[in-house]
Parts: sequence; C-alpha cells; structure tokens
Amino acid sequence: MTRPLLDFVRAPGPGYTVLAVTGEVDMSSAHLLDHHLSAAQVDRGTLLLDLTGVRFLSAGGVDVIVTATYRAEEAGGRLLVVAGPDDPAHRTIVLAGAVRPITLAGSVAAALREVEPLG
Repeated sequence: MTRPLLDFVRAPGPGYTVLAVTGEVDMSSAHLLDHHLSAAQVDRGTLLLDLTGVRFLSAGGVDVIVTATYRAEEAGGRLLVVAGPDDPAHRTIVLAGAVRPITLAGSVAAALREVEPLG
C-alpha cells in the first residue's frame, strides 16, 4: 500500500480553522495544497496552516501559500503559517524571501495567541 504524497486534516475552532498538512509539497502536489487552502478559506476567519509535518516544500508550494495569503486578506480573513525554525517549510519560506507576505508562527499555540478572540 502506497502512502499519499500529502495528507490534510482540517479542524475548526472559534474564529479560526487549523489545516494541518503532512508529507511533501512539490510541483506535482502543490495543486492539492491550493485546493485544500481554497476550501478552508470559505469563511472569513483566520486560517492556521500547520506545516510542521511537511518534509519538503517546493517554490511552487511557497507560491500557493503566498497566493492564499493575499486571497485571505482580500476576503477579510487572515492566513498564519505554522512552521518552526527547524522545519523544512520554514527554511524554504525564508530562503524564498516570502517572509514579508507570509506570517510565520513557531507553533499552533503561538499562532492561536495572535488570533483575536470572538466577542
């Protein structure tokens, strides 16, 4: 039995959704990331994209995340990327120079601290 290249788990919370991704985001799977990001961005809340389980992130994957960041902002929402300094996704985003449009958090807990409580 072969393992899927990417796996996605979506978990909603109050005012936010966590989309956890595991696997490898390369040129053959970046469209899957885009599809799942688009589906998770239906609401205008905050989307936490957890990339701590991503073993490889290509430039195409970074482009998908940058596009999703702008799409969230245009819709009145927000996208926060969870990737610690030692995670491959974090290094790729930094090397690609995409830290400015992308907001990075080292953990889901840190990202949740940035989410404004509903009220």
